[in-house]
Amino acid sequence: MEIVEQKNPNISHSVLSSEFGDEVSNFLLREKYLTDGHNLETYWLGGEDKDAHVEWNEKLKSFAYLSGSGKYIPIKENELKTYDADFDKIVNFLAKEFDVLESSKTKQNQHLEGLLFFVGNAQINKKKFAIFFARRLNDSAVFKKVEEFFVKESTSSLPKLILTSSNQFCPESLKTKAKIISIPKLIELANSKALFNMDYVANVLTGNSDSDPKPYVYCSEDGSNLCVGEKNWSIKGDKQRQIIKIMCDFYAENPDAKTRWNTILEEADIETSSRPRDLFKNSKVMEAIDYKDGFVWFKV
Repeated sequence: MEIVEQKNPNISHSVLSSEFGDEVSNFLLREKYLTDGHNLETYWLGGEDKDAHVEWNEKLKSFAYLSGSGKYIPIKENELKTYDADFDKIVNFLAKEFDVLESSKTKQNQHLEGLLFFVGNAQINKKKFAIFFARRLNDSAVFKKVEEFFVKESTSSLPKLILTSSNQFCPESLKTKAKIISIPKLIELANSKALFNMDYVANVLTGNSDSDPKPYVYCSEDGSNLCVGEKNWSIKGDKQRQIIKIMCDFYAENPDAKTRWNTILEEADIETSSRPRDLFKNSKVMEAIDYKDGFVWFKV
């Protein structure tokens, strides 16, 4: 997102490697989020705090710069490479994450000279939204352009959701009531099911963004109601409610972990040799619970 937020979304090979490390750099290049840009004509000499002009040296069979001592110093060709952010790739990624309707996509999706992109229409919480991607919304001049676009030029009558590469300090909405969500903030709220926390997105769109986004598995404070994704179950017995509440607490700490059944019973102060299927006999909540080899967990 840092690259996309630049006025010119381009980054040199050396900065890419030093700022993001080899693993992230290789991923961005391999998955083509970055594509070949222009080659640099100068080379930064950190020790001398200046740029040196670069030219091809036939004798060295390499690009080189002239040092202060009058010698040509060769430079690896990679050091002169730069990369551009590929917005088609970014938009397609967002379309996939938000399950955008294929029929709503358009090739002419770029607006405001590459500051705003139409991603497509998507169903969120059983309501259709027009999804856009915008960058540099922390820049007041850019924000004003985007706001004017939605007042004067946007043709979609659907409610709007604008995803932005800007950080969480950017505005949260436009005058037109279009909602804005910071992708960096959204990634921080990722849960065990997906990179983007759609519970948080739904909260923003319904005006409940002040409350914490719900995890994929959670229950009421007394354990009487369990929610797993979009499904929920009512829990009747006191012991069952205790167990569900404790299991949800363990899930909140580590969604991927399985917990020993005996640990759950000890936490609930329940003395029994019964297994979950015995304690939850005739309860539909067993649809949400797995048990094997003494461990228990939610089916997610």
